[in-house]
Amino acid sequence: MSTTSSRSDGIADSAVEYTVVGQRAASNSRSVTAVVLDRGTRQTRAEALARLVEAGVGHVIVVLGPTPQYDVEHLASRLPSVQFLLLSRDVTVGERINLAMRESSSPYVLTLWSDMDLTAIGDRTLERVRELGVLCCVPMLRTDRNEGIPSVIAPAFYRTTLRTVPTLPSASGAPTLYVFAETGLFDRERFLSLGGYDPAIRNPYWQRCDLGFRAFLWGQRIVTLPSLRITATRELPADDATPDAGYARFHLKNLAVKFVRDQARLPLSAWAAFLLRSGLTLTEAHRVFRDVRAWVRTNGYRFTQDARRVTELWEPGE
Repeated sequence: MSTTSSRSDGIADSAVEYTVVGQRAASNSRSVTAVVLDRGTRQTRAEALARLVEAGVGHVIVVLGPTPQYDVEHLASRLPSVQFLLLSRDVTVGERINLAMRESSSPYVLTLWSDMDLTAIGDRTLERVRELGVLCCVPMLRTDRNEGIPSVIAPAFYRTTLRTVPTLPSASGAPTLYVFAETGLFDRERFLSLGGYDPAIRNPYWQRCDLGFRAFLWGQRIVTLPSLRITATRELPADDATPDAGYARFHLKNLAVKFVRDQARLPLSAWAAFLLRSGLTLTEAHRVFRDVRAWVRTNGYRFTQDARRVTELWEPGE
Protein backbone atom coordinates (compact mmCIF):
# COMPACT_ATOMS: atom_id res chain seq x y z
CA MET A 1 0.00 0.00 0.00
CA SER A 2 2.94 2.30 0.62
CA THR A 3 5.48 3.39 -1.95
CA THR A 4 8.10 6.09 -1.99
CA SER A 5 8.57 8.44 -4.91
CA SER A 6 10.24 11.71 -5.75
CA ARG A 7 9.25 14.33 -8.27
CA SER A 8 10.63 17.56 -9.65
CA ASP A 9 8.16 20.41 -10.12
CA GLY A 10 8.38 23.99 -11.34
CA ILE A 11 11.41 25.77 -12.73
CA ALA A 12 13.44 25.47 -9.50
CA ASP A 13 13.85 21.67 -9.81
CA SER A 14 12.97 20.96 -6.18
CA ALA A 15 12.79 17.19 -5.64
CA VAL A 16 10.53 16.06 -2.79
CA GLU A 17 10.31 12.51 -1.49
CA TYR A 18 6.94 11.27 -0.25
CA THR A 19 5.16 8.06 0.67
CA VAL A 20 1.83 7.11 -0.88
CA VAL A 21 -0.71 5.32 1.29
CA GLY A 22 -3.88 4.04 -0.42
CA GLN A 23 -4.88 3.02 -3.90
CA ARG A 24 -4.52 5.28 -6.90
CA ALA A 25 -7.84 5.86 -8.67
CA ALA A 26 -8.36 4.59 -12.20
CA SER A 27 -8.57 7.28 -14.88
CA ASN A 28 -12.12 8.48 -15.47
CA SER A 29 -13.00 11.24 -17.92
CA ARG A 30 -15.92 12.36 -15.71
CA SER A 31 -14.24 12.14 -12.32
CA VAL A 32 -12.83 14.87 -10.09
CA THR A 33 -9.98 14.44 -7.65
CA ALA A 34 -10.11 16.54 -4.48
CA VAL A 35 -6.73 17.52 -3.06
CA VAL A 36 -7.08 18.24 0.65
CA LEU A 37 -4.33 20.45 2.07
CA ASP A 38 -4.11 19.48 5.71
CA ARG A 39 -4.30 22.10 8.46
CA GLY A 40 -4.76 19.47 11.19
CA THR A 41 -8.50 19.99 11.40
CA ARG A 42 -11.66 17.91 11.31
CA GLN A 43 -11.68 17.45 7.53
CA THR A 44 -9.07 14.71 8.00
CA ARG A 45 -11.54 12.53 9.89
CA ALA A 46 -13.17 9.62 8.07
CA GLU A 47 -16.66 11.16 8.11
CA ALA A 48 -15.52 14.41 6.52
CA LEU A 49 -13.50 12.65 3.84
CA ALA A 50 -16.46 10.41 3.05
CA ARG A 51 -18.63 13.53 2.63
CA LEU A 52 -16.26 14.78 -0.05
CA VAL A 53 -16.84 11.58 -2.02
CA GLU A 54 -20.60 11.93 -1.51
CA ALA A 55 -20.41 15.50 -2.85
CA GLY A 56 -19.39 14.19 -6.26
CA VAL A 57 -15.64 13.72 -5.93
CA GLY A 58 -14.39 10.45 -7.37
CA HIS A 59 -11.04 10.39 -5.59
CA VAL A 60 -9.45 12.24 -2.64
CA ILE A 61 -5.75 12.93 -2.08
CA VAL A 62 -4.84 14.20 1.40
CA VAL A 63 -1.43 15.86 1.56
CA LEU A 64 0.22 15.54 4.97
CA GLY A 65 3.48 16.54 6.58
CA PRO A 66 6.04 14.03 7.81
CA THR A 67 4.28 13.44 11.17
CA PRO A 68 0.50 12.94 10.65
CA GLN A 69 -1.66 13.18 13.75
CA TYR A 70 -3.71 10.05 13.00
CA ASP A 71 -3.45 6.53 11.59
CA VAL A 72 -3.48 6.96 7.81
CA GLU A 73 -3.12 3.22 7.16
CA HIS A 74 -6.35 2.59 9.07
CA LEU A 75 -8.20 5.40 7.27
CA ALA A 76 -6.97 4.25 3.86
CA SER A 77 -8.26 0.73 4.52
CA ARG A 78 -11.67 2.15 5.50
CA LEU A 79 -11.89 4.60 2.61
CA PRO A 80 -10.79 3.06 -0.72
CA SER A 81 -11.41 6.35 -2.56
CA VAL A 82 -8.92 8.22 -0.34
CA GLN A 83 -5.16 8.34 -0.85
CA PHE A 84 -2.60 9.95 1.47
CA LEU A 85 0.67 11.63 0.49
CA LEU A 86 3.09 11.70 3.44
CA LEU A 87 5.86 14.20 2.72
CA SER A 88 9.38 13.56 3.97
CA ARG A 89 9.80 17.23 4.86
CA ASP A 90 7.83 20.42 5.07
CA VAL A 91 7.39 22.14 1.70
CA THR A 92 5.46 25.10 0.32
CA VAL A 93 1.73 24.94 -0.36
CA GLY A 94 2.41 25.14 -4.08
CA GLU A 95 4.78 22.18 -3.98
CA ARG A 96 2.13 20.11 -2.18
CA ILE A 97 -0.34 20.89 -4.95
CA ASN A 98 2.25 20.13 -7.66
CA LEU A 99 2.87 16.67 -6.20
CA ALA A 100 -0.82 15.87 -5.79
CA MET A 101 -1.55 16.99 -9.36
CA ARG A 102 0.98 14.49 -10.67
CA GLU A 103 -0.51 11.71 -8.53
CA SER A 104 -4.04 12.41 -9.76
CA SER A 105 -5.40 10.68 -12.84
CA SER A 106 -8.55 12.82 -13.13
CA PRO A 107 -9.02 15.53 -15.76
CA TYR A 108 -10.16 17.98 -13.06
CA VAL A 109 -8.63 18.55 -9.64
CA LEU A 110 -10.29 20.50 -6.84
CA THR A 111 -7.84 21.94 -4.31
CA LEU A 112 -9.13 22.97 -0.88
CA TRP A 113 -8.07 23.08 2.76
CA SER A 114 -8.98 20.61 5.47
CA ASP A 115 -11.11 23.23 7.26
CA MET A 116 -13.39 23.71 4.24
CA ASP A 117 -16.63 21.95 3.25
CA LEU A 118 -17.74 21.35 -0.34
CA THR A 119 -21.45 21.59 -1.09
CA ALA A 120 -21.49 19.45 -4.26
CA ILE A 121 -20.04 19.01 -7.73
CA GLY A 122 -22.80 17.91 -10.06
CA ASP A 123 -22.96 17.17 -13.78
CA ARG A 124 -24.15 20.73 -14.54
CA THR A 125 -21.14 22.23 -12.80
CA LEU A 126 -18.73 19.98 -14.67
CA GLU A 127 -20.45 20.77 -17.97
CA ARG A 128 -20.00 24.50 -17.26
CA VAL A 129 -16.33 23.90 -16.46
CA ARG A 130 -15.85 22.12 -19.78
CA GLU A 131 -17.60 24.96 -21.62
CA LEU A 132 -15.32 27.57 -20.03
CA GLY A 133 -12.15 25.65 -20.98
CA VAL A 134 -9.89 27.52 -18.55
CA LEU A 135 -6.98 26.76 -16.24
CA CYS A 136 -9.05 27.08 -13.08
CA CYS A 137 -12.54 27.92 -11.83
CA VAL A 138 -12.63 29.54 -8.39
CA PRO A 139 -15.65 28.82 -6.19
CA MET A 140 -18.05 30.97 -4.24
CA LEU A 141 -16.30 30.97 -0.85
CA ARG A 142 -18.41 31.63 2.24
CA THR A 143 -17.81 31.71 5.98
CA ASP A 144 -19.61 29.37 8.37
CA ARG A 145 -21.95 32.35 9.02
CA ASN A 146 -22.89 32.27 5.31
CA GLU A 147 -21.08 35.53 4.55
CA GLY A 148 -19.35 35.88 1.20
CA ILE A 149 -15.55 36.08 1.13
CA PRO A 150 -14.00 38.54 -1.37
CA SER A 151 -12.09 36.07 -3.52
CA VAL A 152 -12.12 37.65 -6.98
CA ILE A 153 -8.85 39.51 -7.55
CA ALA A 154 -8.30 42.31 -10.07
CA PRO A 155 -4.78 43.61 -10.84
CA ALA A 156 -3.85 47.29 -11.01
CA PHE A 157 -0.63 49.26 -11.17
CA TYR A 158 -0.08 52.30 -8.96
CA ARG A 159 2.87 53.93 -10.71
CA THR A 160 5.24 50.95 -10.81
CA THR A 161 3.73 49.04 -7.88
CA LEU A 162 1.32 46.15 -8.39
CA ARG A 163 -1.89 46.29 -6.37
CA THR A 164 -4.54 43.58 -6.10
CA VAL A 165 -8.17 44.48 -5.47
CA PRO A 166 -10.46 41.79 -3.98
CA THR A 167 -14.22 41.69 -4.60
CA LEU A 168 -17.05 39.21 -4.14
CA PRO A 169 -17.68 36.76 -7.00
CA SER A 170 -20.74 37.50 -9.12
CA ALA A 171 -20.97 36.52 -12.78
CA SER A 172 -19.91 33.06 -13.89
CA GLY A 173 -16.79 33.22 -16.04
CA ALA A 174 -15.55 36.59 -14.74
CA PRO A 175 -11.73 36.69 -14.61
CA THR A 176 -9.71 36.64 -11.40
CA LEU A 177 -5.96 37.14 -11.25
CA TYR A 178 -5.14 34.19 -9.03
CA VAL A 179 -6.63 31.24 -7.15
CA PHE A 180 -7.61 32.76 -3.81
CA ALA A 181 -6.48 30.68 -0.80
CA GLU A 182 -5.30 27.97 -3.25
CA THR A 183 -8.94 26.87 -3.54
CA GLY A 184 -10.21 26.07 -7.02
CA LEU A 185 -11.18 23.50 -9.64
CA PHE A 186 -8.21 23.05 -12.00
CA ASP A 187 -7.92 21.57 -15.45
CA ARG A 188 -5.07 19.18 -14.61
CA GLU A 189 -3.44 19.11 -18.05
CA ARG A 190 -3.46 22.90 -18.33
CA PHE A 191 -1.93 23.16 -14.86
CA LEU A 192 0.88 20.75 -15.68
CA SER A 193 1.58 22.37 -19.05
CA LEU A 194 1.86 25.74 -17.27
CA GLY A 195 4.56 24.33 -14.98
CA GLY A 196 2.61 24.44 -11.72
CA TYR A 197 3.53 26.55 -8.71
CA ASP A 198 7.12 27.76 -8.39
CA PRO A 199 8.63 26.06 -5.31
CA ALA A 200 11.44 28.62 -5.16
CA ILE A 201 8.88 31.23 -4.03
CA ARG A 202 8.26 30.46 -0.35
CA ASN A 203 5.60 33.09 0.42
CA PRO A 204 2.14 31.65 -0.52
CA TYR A 205 0.83 35.06 -1.62
CA TRP A 206 3.62 35.68 -4.14
CA GLN A 207 3.54 32.02 -5.17
CA ARG A 208 -0.12 32.27 -6.19
CA CYS A 209 0.47 35.68 -7.83
CA ASP A 210 3.24 34.08 -9.88
CA LEU A 211 1.04 31.23 -11.13
CA GLY A 212 -1.86 33.60 -11.81
CA PHE A 213 0.14 36.13 -13.79
CA ARG A 214 1.90 33.36 -15.72
CA ALA A 215 -1.49 31.96 -16.68
CA PHE A 216 -2.68 35.25 -18.19
CA LEU A 217 0.71 36.04 -19.73
CA TRP A 218 0.66 32.64 -21.47
CA GLY A 219 -2.90 32.97 -22.76
CA GLN A 220 -4.68 30.95 -20.05
CA ARG A 221 -7.50 32.17 -17.80
CA ILE A 222 -8.69 31.83 -14.22
CA VAL A 223 -12.40 32.58 -13.79
CA THR A 224 -15.19 32.51 -11.22
CA LEU A 225 -17.78 29.77 -10.93
CA PRO A 226 -20.33 30.84 -8.28
CA SER A 227 -22.32 27.61 -8.67
CA LEU A 228 -19.36 25.82 -7.08
CA ARG A 229 -19.76 26.56 -3.37
CA ILE A 230 -17.29 25.96 -0.58
CA THR A 231 -17.58 26.95 3.08
CA ALA A 232 -14.56 27.90 5.19
CA THR A 233 -15.37 26.55 8.65
CA ARG A 234 -12.86 28.87 10.34
CA GLU A 235 -11.26 32.20 9.53
CA LEU A 236 -8.74 32.06 6.70
CA PRO A 237 -5.15 33.08 7.52
CA ALA A 238 -4.27 36.61 6.42
CA ASP A 239 -2.04 37.00 3.38
CA ASP A 240 1.48 38.32 3.85
CA ALA A 241 2.12 40.65 0.91
CA THR A 242 5.44 41.92 2.25
CA PRO A 243 7.91 42.48 -0.62
CA ASP A 244 10.54 39.80 0.04
CA ALA A 245 12.80 37.50 -1.97
CA GLY A 246 9.67 35.73 -3.26
CA TYR A 247 8.28 39.04 -4.52
CA ALA A 248 11.59 39.79 -6.24
CA ARG A 249 11.47 36.47 -8.08
CA PHE A 250 7.78 36.94 -8.97
CA HIS A 251 8.55 40.44 -10.25
CA LEU A 252 11.44 39.17 -12.36
CA LYS A 253 9.42 36.34 -13.96
CA ASN A 254 6.29 38.37 -14.65
CA LEU A 255 6.37 42.15 -14.21
CA ALA A 256 9.89 42.74 -15.56
CA VAL A 257 9.31 40.70 -18.73
CA LYS A 258 8.88 42.67 -21.97
CA PHE A 259 6.84 41.38 -24.89
CA VAL A 260 8.55 42.33 -28.15
CA ARG A 261 6.97 41.40 -31.49
CA ASP A 262 5.96 37.80 -30.87
CA GLN A 263 8.02 36.73 -27.87
CA ALA A 264 8.95 37.69 -24.32
CA ARG A 265 12.35 38.83 -23.13
CA LEU A 266 13.86 39.67 -19.76
CA PRO A 267 16.08 42.69 -20.48
CA LEU A 268 19.42 43.17 -18.77
CA SER A 269 18.10 46.51 -17.53
CA ALA A 270 15.97 44.58 -15.00
CA TRP A 271 19.10 43.37 -13.18
CA ALA A 272 19.73 46.41 -10.95
CA ALA A 273 16.14 46.60 -9.65
CA PHE A 274 16.12 42.85 -8.97
CA LEU A 275 19.38 43.02 -7.03
CA LEU A 276 17.96 45.77 -4.80
CA ARG A 277 14.63 43.96 -4.23
CA SER A 278 15.90 40.43 -3.72
CA GLY A 279 17.84 40.76 -0.48
CA LEU A 280 20.27 38.18 -1.89
CA THR A 281 24.02 38.34 -2.06
CA LEU A 282 25.52 39.46 -5.35
CA THR A 283 26.46 35.87 -6.25
CA GLU A 284 23.01 34.44 -5.36
CA ALA A 285 21.18 37.26 -7.15
CA HIS A 286 23.28 36.76 -10.27
CA ARG A 287 22.50 33.02 -10.29
CA VAL A 288 18.74 33.59 -9.93
CA PHE A 289 18.70 36.34 -12.57
CA ARG A 290 20.67 34.14 -14.99
CA ASP A 291 18.36 31.16 -14.41
CA VAL A 292 15.13 33.15 -14.78
CA ARG A 293 16.46 34.91 -17.88
CA ALA A 294 17.21 31.50 -19.40
CA TRP A 295 13.70 30.32 -18.41
CA VAL A 296 12.13 33.35 -20.11
CA ARG A 297 14.22 32.71 -23.22
CA THR A 298 13.12 29.05 -23.30
CA ASN A 299 9.45 29.93 -22.86
CA GLY A 300 9.51 33.23 -24.72
CA TYR A 301 7.09 32.15 -27.45
CA ARG A 302 4.55 30.90 -24.90
CA PHE A 303 3.94 34.49 -23.74
CA THR A 304 1.11 36.29 -25.51
CA GLN A 305 1.38 39.64 -23.71
CA ASP A 306 3.17 41.42 -20.88
CA ALA A 307 1.94 42.39 -17.41
CA ARG A 308 1.02 45.97 -18.34
CA ARG A 309 -1.22 44.73 -21.11
CA VAL A 310 -2.88 42.24 -18.75
CA THR A 311 -3.92 45.04 -16.40
CA GLU A 312 -4.81 47.51 -19.17
CA LEU A 313 -7.13 45.01 -20.86
CA TRP A 314 -8.59 43.61 -17.63
CA GLU A 315 -12.36 43.29 -17.96
CA PRO A 316 -14.01 42.49 -14.61
CA GLY A 317 -17.31 40.63 -14.56
CA GLU A 318 -20.52 42.52 -14.58
